[in-house]
Amino acid sequence: MNITTFLTGELVALYLSWRLAAVAIPALLMLIIPGMLYGKLISGIGEKIQAAYEVAGGTAEQAVSSIRTVYSSLGEDRTINAYKIALEPTLKLGIKQGLMKGMAMGTIGVTFAVWTLQGWYGSTLILNKGAKGGDVFIAGICIIYGGL
Repeated sequence: MNITTFLTGELVALYLSWRLAAVAIPALLMLIIPGMLYGKLISGIGEKIQAAYEVAGGTAEQAVSSIRTVYSSLGEDRTINAYKIALEPTLKLGIKQGLMKGMAMGTIGVTFAVWTLQGWYGSTLILNKGAKGGDVFIAGICIIYGGL
């Protein structure tokens, strides 16, 4: 996450509608924490997948380099089995990576919850406190996009 984008968005929101910012900025933790967690987990899985593919690539490289020398069916079967075994960890890690991506996509609903909070409180500010609608709307956009 780019901290300057976050701070700039929140400072603009504070300038335009400090009341809305005071209510919505704490709700941003629901956006920031899952994003940071997802980034850390997905990078760890990516490194493990890369390491697993290196093992499989080494096996494939050996098979290609020994095509001329290996004529027996036994040698080919051994190479195929070694390649298959080397790819099994990548399958499991790929499934974990897909699950994490799905969970990250599921947290998009939190964005809608923060929008709803801002819409409700922003309308209250406009109706009861005399705030300008444009300022409240732009402050809400700055808060959301700064948090994403």
